[in-house]
Amino acid sequence: MKKVYFIQPNLSYGKAYYYPYATGCLAAYAWQFENIRNEYEVSKFIFKREPIDKTLDQIKDPSVVAFSCYTWTFEYNKKLAEAVRKKYPDCLIIFGGHGISENVDVFPELPFVDVLIYGEGERPFKSLLEKFSTEDKDYSDIPNISYKKSGRIYRTSKKNYSDLENYLSPYLEGFFDDIFLENPNVEFCAVIETNRGCPYSCAYCDWCYTTDIRQFPLEKVQNEIIWCSKHKVEYIFCADSNFGILKRDLDIARFVVEIKKQNGYPHIFNNCFAKNSNDIVFEISKLFYENKVNKAATLAYQTVCDVALKNVNRKNFTMEAFSDLVEKYNANNIPTYTEMILGLPGETYDSFCEGLCKLIEAGQQSALTVYYCQVYPNSLMGKKEYRDKYGIRTARVPLNYLHSTMPQKEDIVEYTDIIVETKDMPFSDMIKSILFCTCLQCFHHIGLLKYFAIYVRKELDISYLQFYKSLIDFIFEADGTFLYSLFNSIRDECNDFSNGEWSYYNEKYGEIGWFLEEGVFMEIASNYEVFWKEIKPFLMGFDIDNDIFEQLVKYQKFVIRLPGQENISADFEYDFYDYFYHAVLPSYKSLEKRRNIIKVSIPDPIYNWKDYARKVMLFAKRRGDTVIINDKNNLRIDY
Repeated sequence: MKKVYFIQPNLSYGKAYYYPYATGCLAAYAWQFENIRNEYEVSKFIFKREPIDKTLDQIKDPSVVAFSCYTWTFEYNKKLAEAVRKKYPDCLIIFGGHGISENVDVFPELPFVDVLIYGEGERPFKSLLEKFSTEDKDYSDIPNISYKKSGRIYRTSKKNYSDLENYLSPYLEGFFDDIFLENPNVEFCAVIETNRGCPYSCAYCDWCYTTDIRQFPLEKVQNEIIWCSKHKVEYIFCADSNFGILKRDLDIARFVVEIKKQNGYPHIFNNCFAKNSNDIVFEISKLFYENKVNKAATLAYQTVCDVALKNVNRKNFTMEAFSDLVEKYNANNIPTYTEMILGLPGETYDSFCEGLCKLIEAGQQSALTVYYCQVYPNSLMGKKEYRDKYGIRTARVPLNYLHSTMPQKEDIVEYTDIIVETKDMPFSDMIKSILFCTCLQCFHHIGLLKYFAIYVRKELDISYLQFYKSLIDFIFEADGTFLYSLFNSIRDECNDFSNGEWSYYNEKYGEIGWFLEEGVFMEIASNYEVFWKEIKPFLMGFDIDNDIFEQLVKYQKFVIRLPGQENISADFEYDFYDYFYHAVLPSYKSLEKRRNIIKVSIPDPIYNWKDYARKVMLFAKRRGDTVIINDKNNLRIDY
């Protein structure tokens, strides 16, 4: 029997690893055919990123070694494939996955690779196994590949597959059973698909290799969810590009909740919701939030700039529709978050900052996530002609390992290409944009000055844009302070790519990388009293009656969750809780002077910063757990 090895080394968070779903799909499809089973055996799935020598020792006399390539695996795969070729010169080495693109010729840097697969890999991989068993090993009639033969490189025809017929599940076919049994200390996460394809063609996305949405059988999806639950998978990522775009997605969501209630697993079912949110997405979000299956509902926007939207082939729902949606979620106490992308062609510094604040004005008070625009080889943006057209300059930087265990110094460095300049946003404006959105997210959406900003917006008609631009100016004028030092260090890091993409790391908060706003928030929370001493002069610059001002500062300071809190309370002369509850709804009420005591019981108290970073910042930030009054089940107000 010929031995086949599958390589999909993924990043970890502590003890947590994903099952190697992509390579598992290749095996599940190919091994359903008798001729493959008679000729080949699945020897091993390699899913941990371990030293090359250690991984190479696990590969014994291979006939075929198949690598799944993406941003976080490509350099590792190259090193391992080179070592495999040196040790086993006659084996067939295949590279596929999203990191392999028709747009970019990677063969020159892969002299040790025999075949590249473009797009979906199941059928080409199965055909390659069949042809590899023949004497002439002629791959010319296999679509969607490039291959080497007699020192030359050949490219075959392109084909899109219109169905998912016989695409079996690696979970249900037992391909991961040994992995589960051999790794009792690993906390496994899982990827599932309910469909494939995306009807959109956003220039920055490499998801859209086909615009047809093809559905997997509902029975298969349900059985995979049951399998994950029985195997105590805490976290499932649904890899659909638009979960909620189909009516049946609500049935799938109900099934997830039902299985969780029966078995306690999965804890989290995360997904990417349909781009233009609809009633199905709302019902799924409500269901998931009420049953603590997901953190918050996604209202993706990416940019508010009309020019940038046109340049990236995207059309958003109107700001009025967005405001109505946010109001609907707020009225049902469902937290939402909005995704934005920095660096899209056509965006300027002013349009970017104004766009973020327009979202707040429209009601997005819960959470924003701003991603730096990465250029993926399979995206439209991955084509040189597109980048030249919009003056896009990229930097190839070390991968930042956001929310994953940071690599050790001896580890192989992975890289990503990020946009650092366009003809509409020079590099200096890119850095200014990063600092502004870090400030906005840290102080508003994660909560440090959120209620103060809302108050001056409602009572003094000071826009959020004014407030946060004034704040960032204040910080950079406060030379010698803790705040200045913190933000100046962020600015220095952003100007220097040697440490990788713009992210934050401090071992105090665990061995993982953080978004800048997350790191800044935790540093400020770690120096809470210093922060309040330094920020008070800024807040005093607003024309607020002294008695309200002191109480408002006290309230804002009180609501932030910190380690060590269990049962906390504070008395106030004004009913701030009721005021701010209505301030983000159409039912605005003026601030009432009414004595009250707010009492909060913190569920599952946390006593150190590493646990705080993991349980509050990582798992529950989007749910609003950095603010103690957001959990109404553990809140009491006495008048």
